[in-house]
Amino acid sequence: MSGEDGSNKQANNRWRVLAGASVVSTSIGLYLRFHHLLSIASLRRNHDSIVEMVDQHPVLAPLCYIGVLVAVIGITCPGATMLSFLGGVLFKQPYASMYAYIGYIVGATISYFVTTFVLGDYMRKRLAANSQLYQKFEANVRRNAFAYLVAARYTMVFPFFFVNGAAALVGVRCRTFIAATSVSCIPGSVIYTTAGGALANLLHKMTDDEELDKSQLIWAALSDSNVKICMAGVTCALMVVAIIQFTQSEEKSKGS
Repeated sequence: MSGEDGSNKQANNRWRVLAGASVVSTSIGLYLRFHHLLSIASLRRNHDSIVEMVDQHPVLAPLCYIGVLVAVIGITCPGATMLSFLGGVLFKQPYASMYAYIGYIVGATISYFVTTFVLGDYMRKRLAANSQLYQKFEANVRRNAFAYLVAARYTMVFPFFFVNGAAALVGVRCRTFIAATSVSCIPGSVIYTTAGGALANLLHKMTDDEELDKSQLIWAALSDSNVKICMAGVTCALMVVAIIQFTQSEEKSKGS
């Protein structure tokens, strides 16, 4: 029986390696093939034709946008930030934020499962031994998974893709991961798409070779009144969550 278990484990490991290699190669291949399209200069050149296409397909266009965003986040392919801006360029609020939010949640969940079933123990052991960033993340998640995941995303201390993968490797429950991601992605979906709306107003004033600093767009979005209201609301919600979590921790410590 032990021999059969060993051979089954080796077969599973081989499938995991193949699946992991496929995901990585797909991510790299897509980026190399299409990364030139994910630039502000490219968006400026194609803006009118893309907007016309979106207007002609009011149902299909949002579905395609969400699908591409889900795929990019799900396989950890670079480009999610520019796609978030694109949502604000192509769609009006609050639809742009809603489409980006759906893409974030579904994409992050797929990334979580890909990491769980493809990388598993292999990456967990190596990151635990070699990555101080992962060690810090793991130590904090062990204390309070939900609160720390929300804080990690909300403060943007860790990259979005890192939180997805590290949460899976640490062993955060799927329900906790989805709940924390659902709360913490609200500000990002509003800020980035609002920045995209600001970008839309600047596209026709730019030359073909001119590039904007993406951080400038984000800072411009933060001055938007709708973003301020959203940030204030989410901050209040997080304070309530933090108080509840702290109270529960205190009760558990007293009970023990």
